[in-house]
Amino acid sequence: MAKRLRSLADNEIARALEDDTTSEDGLDFDDDSLADPDFDPDFGELNEGSLGDGIDIDDLVDYLSDDDRNFNPEEEVEPMISSLDTPNTSGPSMKRRKPEKLTLLWKKKNLELNEQQLAFTGNESLRSDILDLEAPIDYFLYLFPPELIRKISEETNLYLIQKNANNTFHVSEIEIRQFIGVVYLMSLIQLPRVTNHWGSILGTNVIQDTMPSSKFEKIRQHLHFNDNSKCLPRSHPDADRIFKIRPVVDALNKAYAKVPLEIRVCVDEQICSTKARNMLKRYNPKKPHKWGYKLFVLSGVSGFAYKTEIETGKENVVGADEPDLGASSNVVVRLSRMIPRQQNHRIYFDNYFTSLPLLEYLAKEGILALGTIRRNRIPDCKLSTEKAIVKKDRGYSEEYVSTINGVDISTVVWKDNKLVTLASTFAGQNPISEVRRYDKKNSRYINISRPNVVGEYNRHMGGVDLIDSIMGIYKIRRGVNVGRCACSITT
Repeated sequence: MAKRLRSLADNEIARALEDDTTSEDGLDFDDDSLADPDFDPDFGELNEGSLGDGIDIDDLVDYLSDDDRNFNPEEEVEPMISSLDTPNTSGPSMKRRKPEKLTLLWKKKNLELNEQQLAFTGNESLRSDILDLEAPIDYFLYLFPPELIRKISEETNLYLIQKNANNTFHVSEIEIRQFIGVVYLMSLIQLPRVTNHWGSILGTNVIQDTMPSSKFEKIRQHLHFNDNSKCLPRSHPDADRIFKIRPVVDALNKAYAKVPLEIRVCVDEQICSTKARNMLKRYNPKKPHKWGYKLFVLSGVSGFAYKTEIETGKENVVGADEPDLGASSNVVVRLSRMIPRQQNHRIYFDNYFTSLPLLEYLAKEGILALGTIRRNRIPDCKLSTEKAIVKKDRGYSEEYVSTINGVDISTVVWKDNKLVTLASTFAGQNPISEVRRYDKKNSRYINISRPNVVGEYNRHMGGVDLIDSIMGIYKIRRGVNVGRCACSITT
């Protein structure tokens, strides 16, 4: 049986407070000593009389106990906000508080928008400067600007001097263009080894006439895109993990942004395969190349990448006028900054990015959104459980709609071979169409029902996958080592 602890008398409490030994939390000082170093409390006069005439300690304890019993937990109490809790808005970007947990009321109905709410009010036609381009080299230089080629030439020559002050080798802008052209041609004419292109039997005449193999290898070994002397150490809080290739990434994104956006765009992950040992290498089992650098891409349905962001683990910086929706949803917020507001562009993404606060934010910005979603990201979800839907026939679907701060959001679950759940601000279950599927049980093709939101997602979500398939056909096998980053020369 446990021994009951004895209550301390007042004089014992006073002696304990008077003791100046180290406190339990490891601090050798208290708040009073911080406020006044000469503060020396006198506990010798601590007694019942020092509290004031007519005040009894027992009565005071009973009074405080009554307050605890009369405390109403449902009564609203205004929180105390300190200066540390107040966000600092002086800087260009800041961390915002995450949105509060949603409490939603779902109704079993269909999401229906009129033509005016869905009408695209922007302009996706190509500008005259793009239409005037004729030769393939004109298109290349429009997206890979001459300023970037000049930058590469300057930084490569600077690195040659930094490495050896007596170096006489110099790389011109023309030679950088020739080097890039040779690398691209190697992706079309693939040989077992790079040196085979200069061989007498399997050699490529165009490459041999453009550049000798010794110069090609010299440029490849010393190719640089940024000044090494300006690179901050890894321990520095402002260190850029892709400092070596940052000018290339920024220049290409700026060039791609000159092309008008399509009505429908999508956000997805991309893996740039590599065998290099690097802290930025990631693993994604669902991609054709499972190991490599992870990129987040904003792409059109046509397969044109409008913006690319390399994942380094330090991109999750929230803008001053943007909510903090979590690391995955914030990727969509950052990539969608270039999308014109209030023009009803449509953006698609998968369940890695989708959340209801993200759909709400995009809707208020005039961007219609659709994506697959994980059930644990749907607060108060009213959709039938997976066990119940599995017992339904193939093609079964149901829809629930809720309103979040004036934005109607639809959630639809559909049973095909597996269950798929989608959330959208512009597409719902209706109109339902039919699709052809193979029935393994009866060994024949059958027609099953398919909600409109599923067809809308399947038709417009494959932009990044199309980029992967095109790059896979003309894969550049020769990498370029630029210090701690290894990359492929590609646009």
